[in-house]
Formats: sequence, C-alpha cells, structure tokens
Amino acid sequence: MMAEARVLYPDFDVTRSWDLSHAPQPEADESLETYLRRIGFTEAQLDYTQRSFANAACETLAHLSARSCADEWEDYGTGMSDHRVLDGYNHIHGYLADGLNIRLNVPVARIDWGVGGVRVQAVDGTIFEGDSAVITLPVGVLRDGAVRFTPDIPDEKRAALEGLSMGPAIKLIFMFDQPVLPNGIGALYSAGCPPMWWSPSFGRDTDVQVITAFATGDYARELEALGEDGALDTALQVLRDELDCPDIQPVAARWINWTADPYSLGGYSVATPGAHEARLALAQPTPPLFWAGEATVKNAWAATVHGALISGQRAADQVQQFLLHPNL
Repeated sequence: MMAEARVLYPDFDVTRSWDLSHAPQPEADESLETYLRRIGFTEAQLDYTQRSFANAACETLAHLSARSCADEWEDYGTGMSDHRVLDGYNHIHGYLADGLNIRLNVPVARIDWGVGGVRVQAVDGTIFEGDSAVITLPVGVLRDGAVRFTPDIPDEKRAALEGLSMGPAIKLIFMFDQPVLPNGIGALYSAGCPPMWWSPSFGRDTDVQVITAFATGDYARELEALGEDGALDTALQVLRDELDCPDIQPVAARWINWTADPYSLGGYSVATPGAHEARLALAQPTPPLFWAGEATVKNAWAATVHGALISGQRAADQVQQFLLHPNL
C-alpha cells in the first residue's frame, strides 16, 4: 500500500525517497523548514514532510537541523526497512542482562567522579562505587539537572546538550474488540492530529485490534494541552474521520506522555539548527565517565533502538580500554 501511495501522490513520494542529489547541501545553521523552502519545496511537500518525516524525527520542521536530517537521508548503513520484535523489547533486555547484577527502580540523585573512580548515590541513599560508569541518561534528564554531577560535566558536554533537545512525544493507544482498519492496512497517515497511526496487531492472529497514534513536536504540544481524556477523544475522532467510520468505539484507551515522564522528559533527542555535531560531542569519553544512549550516535542512527544498542557496545569497548590502560 505504501508503494501505491507513493505512485499516486508524488509530493508524498519526495518525502520518502529524499533524492535531493541535485540540490545544494544545507547550511550548518539552517533549519529543515528553511532549507526545504530554499530548494523549492511546495506547501504540499512541506506538509507531507511535517506529517511523516518530521513527526518521526520528534519535532517540527523549524526546530530540526537540516544538516543532521541530510545525514540521515544519505546513510543507508542499517538498511531501508523497519523491523519489529514480535515478542517485545523485554526479550532483548533479558538476553543482554543474563548473568548480570541489574538493579531496577533505583533512580540516581548524584554522581561523584574523578581520578579515584565513580561514586553514585541513589535517591534512597544507596551508594554504588566503581572504577568507571557509563552514562545513558536521556538528554531531557541531563539538561534538567535532576542528576547532579560533582564536579560538573565538562563545558564541551554542556555545549553539546545546549544544541540538543528532547522532542515532545505522545502515544495514544486504542483497543477495539474487532478490526476497524481495512484488510491489508497496517498503518496510515492522517491529515489531522495525530498524524501517524499503526496497528501492532497487524499480522497477528487475534480477535482484537490495537491501534497506536504517534504525535511529536507541535502535534504533541497540542494534544498535551487537552489532557489525556481530551487528547484521546480528539484522536479517536480523527481516526473515525479517516476511516469514515463514525461509530467505532474502543473498549480501552490510554496515552503515554513521555514529555511528562521524569525519567525521560521527552521522546528522543533532536539536533537543533546549528548543532549537527552535538551528538558526536556528547559521545566523547571523559574518563572515568563514558557516554552512551541514542543521543550519542551519529545523526543517521540517533533516535533508534539499534543506535542505542551500538552506543552501548562502543562505550563498553571504551571502558575495557580504560581499565586495561588507565593512564593513556
């Protein structure tokens, strides 16, 4: 169906292929909106870009670095398709954590670090000490200062964080006791807010159908202002209008508002105009602290599960080298 939509709507196809090989490169401090207007994007193409690409990138066009977006368009190192873990992401975590001493639900209040190693104090007063630590706190939490570093992290890290933001993101999840999407349709873009919808039930043998709506940037800000009930009602009406099914009613519904979650304070990292190198700066090791998480990989891999995984492998290698050769 996606291939058919791209043929029927050339303006939409432009925002999926991103074949801009004949266009000039973005300026370092240019927003995605400014850049696309400069190279001649029409209002229709800008609208499709906002609803699809920018919404997936977790911000509005005006708040995205055009240079970082261009990095993504030109990097196919991880393939061209999305993949889903049918049994849930917890199976990945369980596999990676096998045999390790993992403590859950232990929020950190303070990290003391220096030549002598690292001392971490949890909110409940528990102390953890080690030769090094890998910091994977989300950009929103690092910027908020909820976790205190003593001494403070270097100025270069603060500068990198100033160039990154944590895009607002909301998921609205509806469960219906029967399929409501047309046969063969697993996802759709809508003209309203929220703009992006998909069904995690697609391809599964089940009598119910779960449909997820995803909204970021100004879409998320608009929904957040309505509160959970108002956002769910608004989104349901958008779905009814898109499907021309005015009477569909979910048996359950809820929202997940990452912007209000104190452990994330947003969806995922966004490189703002002029900050296309901020993620690499955030990734630089500052022994005995090492840095990982989706915000510390190159622009093309940020905001993804594989990016987070790769960043952890990189940080682990750096820790190993540090412990073997602490004076280098």
